[in-house]
Amino acid sequence: MKRIISAAIFLILAGCQQPTVYVYTENLDEQQLLTLEQALTKQSLPYEYTKLPIPRDFADATLMLSSDKILTHETEQLAEIMQGLGYQAEIKYTTDANHFYNQGNIGFYLRAKNGLTGFTMPARVITTGCVEDKFNGLAVTFSDKQAEFNLASGRRVSLEWDYIYGYLVIYYKNYSQSYSHLTPVVSTPFGMKPSDTYRYTARVNSPSWLNCSLQIVYMD
Repeated sequence: MKRIISAAIFLILAGCQQPTVYVYTENLDEQQLLTLEQALTKQSLPYEYTKLPIPRDFADATLMLSSDKILTHETEQLAEIMQGLGYQAEIKYTTDANHFYNQGNIGFYLRAKNGLTGFTMPARVITTGCVEDKFNGLAVTFSDKQAEFNLASGRRVSLEWDYIYGYLVIYYKNYSQSYSHLTPVVSTPFGMKPSDTYRYTARVNSPSWLNCSLQIVYMD
């Protein structure tokens, strides 16, 4: 009898449990975290921060919803919080195998742009290993938002860049070039020296100077 009563109490409590927002963040600065906390206190669901990493295949701003119970109004509130921080929410839905997000529970995933691993791009690199030799040796300077290519003609071209899922990405018009990060030791007139090398991953049709790797060599 006691087991039956205990089971009944458990079912009642489970049925009364309010859906919860589970909050995952990566690389948000102090101001972003403060803004997020203030916004979360104003939405209608209880929330809990987690220390688990955000899956790499998730967008920077992702809401994971339970398939069995969609809370439309609450989801809109959370999406607006992401928008307020400068992100567009992507919606994902759980499968039957994922019991963590059921009964209306929501996963809130927010990853700072350009901050997957605390990545910092060197301020100045040189093109190397180009498909066309004439583009070797060009200087490329990086700021927080722009990569500026200094072409042999004297022309300077500024392009936006990002660091996504372990790759440097430089955007040109409606497409992009991506680069994998390597740290080879390279031969110099002063002996073997360490480097940061960003090797292009695919050949683009134009401009040809995007078909170059980017490198900085450290001379001690």
